Amino acid sequence: MSPQPAEPMHIAEFGPYRIIGAACVGKNENREVPELWVHEFMPRLGEIGKPDTFASFGVCRCVPGLTDGTFEYIAAVEASADAPIPEGMTAVDIPKCDYAVFDVPHVAEIKQTWTRAADALGLSEEWEPYCGPRGCECATHPCFEYYPPDFEEDDPLFLYIPVRRKGSR
Repeated sequence: MSPQPAEPMHIAEFGPYRIIGAACVGKNENREVPELWVHEFMPRLGEIGKPDTFASFGVCRCVPGLTDGTFEYIAAVEASADAPIPEGMTAVDIPKCDYAVFDVPHVAEIKQTWTRAADALGLSEEWEPYCGPRGCECATHPCFEYYPPDFEEDDPLFLYIPVRRKGSR
């Protein structure tokens, strides 16, 4: 019997979105990510031009040249196409493509879901991530946490990892 993915996933087309937010670089060893949301991003949310109803994103990207687990994390929201980028913030384009989507039952389970997602994609016979053993393309195809427009603190959220069919490079 062949190994089964560690976490059920489904493939969905998603995007495009333009998002704007605040970034930090690290390993989240000292709670940098929650601190970014609470102390840096949320107080400046009103500076971002966004639709009346908007989703929030937690974008994760590799830092070129680093292999020690350091990553860039961007706490962001969906932005209007013509919204200026506030000083000290960054814009990211989420491309339209296929994504492996993983349910995250609660914010407290994000880290575990990231681990299970990597395991599941490693076992997939059909899909491969844009960032993985064969190379990193997360500058143009980032992974992200997706917080729906009506998200509340105890609600489920979703993890999106951009994927392509194996052998499609």
